[in-house]
Amino acid sequence: MRKALALLLALSLGLAQHQHGAPATPQTSPERSFLSGTIAHHEGALEMVRMALPDLKDPEVRAWAESILKEQDKEIGVMRALLARLGGLDQAAYQAMAREMAAMVARLRGARNRERAFVELMLEHHKGAVEMALEALLKAKDRKVLDLAKAIALAQTEEIHRFRLWLLK
Repeated sequence: MRKALALLLALSLGLAQHQHGAPATPQTSPERSFLSGTIAHHEGALEMVRMALPDLKDPEVRAWAESILKEQDKEIGVMRALLARLGGLDQAAYQAMAREMAAMVARLRGARNRERAFVELMLEHHKGAVEMALEALLKAKDRKVLDLAKAIALAQTEEIHRFRLWLLK
């Protein structure tokens, strides 16, 4: 089932044809670029969750938010540990993604229906994470980074499905 999901994901996203975040430069590796951008990406998600939580009335949406808070905070720790042995944070990748996340947070801040906007923006946010993970799966060589990218792509694809179903209510 997961292999079929991964194949469907790759086909539906066009193998990450939209570049989300900063590409690896000659001074950095795809691993460092992915991890650095994904840290900023996850930090943006955490900020959106903290902003939206007081307005989340639907128990399902609240559970998603709490899960995102827990899982993405944990993944940030894993990514920081991986970066420590890979040469440290790639500031260009981190800053590029931080700017994208600031814009997304601003959209949530200005939303009239924060609960619906949160789900819509998390769907968009997860799509970006999956795109970055697929890019890492295509270019990275470090096994731990590849495993993390695969886990992120699969978990967030499953959440995208749940978000889309919720939005159809």
